[in-house]
Amino acid sequence: MGLQYSHTLIALPKDFAPAPIQVEQFLTTMLAWNVVPGTPTISLRVPTGKTREYPYLDPFTGRNLIVELRDRKDLPAPSDIAAAVDQLRDFELEIAGVGLPKMPPLPIDFHEPYHIGVTCYVTSQLRSTSDPHETLTLGEKLNLYRSIFTGDPGDGYFIHPHTMDVIKVPNAGCSRFWVQFELGKFLCPEIGSTLELLNPVIVRNAEEVFGIKFVQGCHWG
Repeated sequence: MGLQYSHTLIALPKDFAPAPIQVEQFLTTMLAWNVVPGTPTISLRVPTGKTREYPYLDPFTGRNLIVELRDRKDLPAPSDIAAAVDQLRDFELEIAGVGLPKMPPLPIDFHEPYHIGVTCYVTSQLRSTSDPHETLTLGEKLNLYRSIFTGDPGDGYFIHPHTMDVIKVPNAGCSRFWVQFELGKFLCPEIGSTLELLNPVIVRNAEEVFGIKFVQGCHWG
């Protein structure tokens, strides 16, 4: 598998954008429940509107990889989150730490301290939440993870990190809001034929805080 595995909780409806206080409440709960262990950092990333081109061939476009640039700011406390994102339409808010979580977000067979990051992605445009990789051939082009979404909103397509099989998740193809749970390098949950892997207590809390339903996907590489 790739170096880093992330699990995604994708908002329904697709055009939902959370209120700043909802983002603060959810991430504060992730800290209080020790989903993110250790001494966590709180980082706000905001797109600058600029891009950087890298000499790496994008298999979907046949051109060099272009990456959106973001400004980063560390926040001193969870109580600063709502005020920091209040006027923003596009941002990423991450809490991350290293340790042994009291409430692991995903079932993994690993018993030493490890990295966990929880990031809320909020965007003003629909973004792809599929992660097709270059191995996926469905007779159509799919948008890469986090790229601006084009086409008809629909199913999400994900690649099993061990078998490389395609996992299709209804209504998981794009959204304006999703939460990413990132594990340390080379750590991955056991995955069968479904991606309904996230701790159900966390899923219920997200649905209560944001007042919506979610579907699950994954991203790795």
